[in-house]
Amino acid sequence: MTTTSSKHRSFYLVMAWAGALIAATGFSRRYLLPLAAGTFHAPAIVHFHAIVMFTWVAFLIVQTTLVATGRTAFHRSLGMAGVAIGTLLVFTAAEIAILQLARELKEGGPSPREFVATLLSLPLMVTGLVGSGIANVARPQIHKRLMMLAAFVVLTPALARIIQLLAASLTRLARNDLAGLASDVLILIAVTYDMKTRGKPHPAYLIGGACIILVQLAALWVRSMPVWIGFTSWLASLVG
Repeated sequence: MTTTSSKHRSFYLVMAWAGALIAATGFSRRYLLPLAAGTFHAPAIVHFHAIVMFTWVAFLIVQTTLVATGRTAFHRSLGMAGVAIGTLLVFTAAEIAILQLARELKEGGPSPREFVATLLSLPLMVTGLVGSGIANVARPQIHKRLMMLAAFVVLTPALARIIQLLAASLTRLARNDLAGLASDVLILIAVTYDMKTRGKPHPAYLIGGACIILVQLAALWVRSMPVWIGFTSWLASLVG
């Protein structure tokens, strides 16, 4: 007979694989397929970030599989590897955002100052969620939910590219705003599952999810402010 605990483990494993599918779908047309064809050219940091991002997705599958199969000791022993991958993910994402900002301010681009507000909000959220997850590693019910929320945030760029495939006429800002809503839908799925199996959503989802939405709203609010224009000019000056 399937226990409630095993059902929970299966849910997290399914969500990890769903995340991998989203990442592969989102980056297939604009990155993976052109890369395989030899037609994609970008700075080395872009390729390094892609490696780190897909490694992070694969790592989540490995970690959820270990828990689902009862190998929690091995799962914990890989914790420092997750810290290293997550740190690289945050720093490379932030670096690419700043480099893209500087390039588009020089060469022209669709709303680079507004767009970078969204780009920089993602590593900020991942840092907070992963850091909180690490701080609660001894409380697995909190830890696993915070790490899942971090995974949803990481998937936002892939979701934006899927939206681009479905609605190419949308502006870049609109696609990324919708991608933020799509990642919120993933949170809602997790909360709904908690309500179905626990009778109520776990506080980690409520607090973590609220923090994500607040950062999303803050990015929308700040990106048109004069102070943000000055800040982005300073950021761009860091890379010339």
